[in-house]
Amino acid sequence: MSFELVNTLATLGTFVVIAATAIAAIVQLRHMRGSNHIIALNELRETMETPSFQKALHFVQGELSAKLQDPAFRHGIAQPSSRTEDDRPLHAMVNAIGNFYESAGVLVSMGLVDRELVARMWCENVVGAWKRLAPVTAIARRSSGEAVWENFEYLAVISEDWLAAHPNGV
Repeated sequence: MSFELVNTLATLGTFVVIAATAIAAIVQLRHMRGSNHIIALNELRETMETPSFQKALHFVQGELSAKLQDPAFRHGIAQPSSRTEDDRPLHAMVNAIGNFYESAGVLVSMGLVDRELVARMWCENVVGAWKRLAPVTAIARRSSGEAVWENFEYLAVISEDWLAAHPNGV
């Protein structure tokens, strides 16, 4: 065997080892990404199951629309410094729900959580919360700008699209 042939075979062998290592790294990165999705989804699910989140959700679903009839409460949305001691906990519950879905929307928009998976799991929850918090969002956006809960809105649009595409489920 000539020296050139041995050198060529060694180079080819090195290439095969490097290519196999790169493929293994890509596979491992995909598994890590999947693990990150699971961790993030589990964190979201655990938050949704806490008593404080459930209490806030109950307020948003059942009592918020009546509370929005109160001009002082609406003013407290636009001007947080004007909130009364009685209204602060109610505003905190509203913000807990809106901020939760805002955070979930960020995770989805950045590709850290799969949008299809989130839509399948929580589309009705997201759309329901968005509809109930739409008046709050409108008031807050008039005083603080259009960026208020924009990722929540993104998540709501994805969820509405998913529901429209799957009216009877998957």
